[in-house]
Amino acid sequence: MKKIFLFLSLIFCVPFFAQNMKADIESQFRDYNNLIIEKHFEKALQLYGNEDFLKLFSKEQLVEKMNAMFNSPEIDFHFVTPENIVVSDKIIDQKEKKFVKIDFQQKLEMKFNEADLNKDDLLAALQKSFGDEHVKYNDKTGYFLIDTDKTAVANSTDLKNWKFTVLEKKQIPVLIGFIPEQFLKDLK
Repeated sequence: MKKIFLFLSLIFCVPFFAQNMKADIESQFRDYNNLIIEKHFEKALQLYGNEDFLKLFSKEQLVEKMNAMFNSPEIDFHFVTPENIVVSDKIIDQKEKKFVKIDFQQKLEMKFNEADLNKDDLLAALQKSFGDEHVKYNDKTGYFLIDTDKTAVANSTDLKNWKFTVLEKKQIPVLIGFIPEQFLKDLK
């Protein structure tokens, strides 16, 4: 009888643990993105930067590049808080780490401040990169509005403290060294 109760308690605890873990991942992912949006790059990387990625590119290098991108006089660049975050139920165990896929949508606003740039040429270039249906131009504000569908991977050694890597197809040669291959195969 004790074995039956033990079995039943395990059956009911596993889904609770999985939901709690997914909620933790989403919460930490939102915090990571909010730090980026608020331009607290060093803190974002310190708390949530993938250690393997930071072995290839120093935190200082990345903070410098992020500051240059977000504070450029040529481009006003803003991320909007991610939406429709979907944390996978599937956990991949590799090299003493657990990996979980995150799909999300994120809007991005860009305004090019150089007067001699042609709006139509920029729109065509952005639509080629992101897809026609994902890029709009707002005549009133002068901003290009880009809707992106993104994938990230959360990794952890303790299933409590999560680190994040946003996956980009052009970065596969770098990512293949520390991100499970099954996450990289489906990138668009």
